[in-house]
Amino acid sequence: MKKFEDIKWKKHRINGGLQGLIMLPSGVELSIVAGPMMYSMPRAAIKTIDEVSSFEVIAIDPDGEFLGDAKGWQSREDINELIKLLS
Repeated sequence: MKKFEDIKWKKHRINGGLQGLIMLPSGVELSIVAGPMMYSMPRAAIKTIDEVSSFEVIAIDPDGEFLGDAKGWQSREDINELIKLLS
């Protein structure tokens, strides 16, 4: 089963932010972000994921539609539980 460690990270379009994407076996994709103006800690510019203690997460269905609202301040453990639930 996939875990937080399997997330692929890149720079977010918001300067100083990072975005991780992970495709789940169910076809649901999770977008995980952290940085300025996001519901994460810290809410400041970051360079590496190691600087982040919580993240903002949203699930996207195979048609590109959001599944509910974004969830803020999610820990690595919370994200692993969400991956398990949506897989």
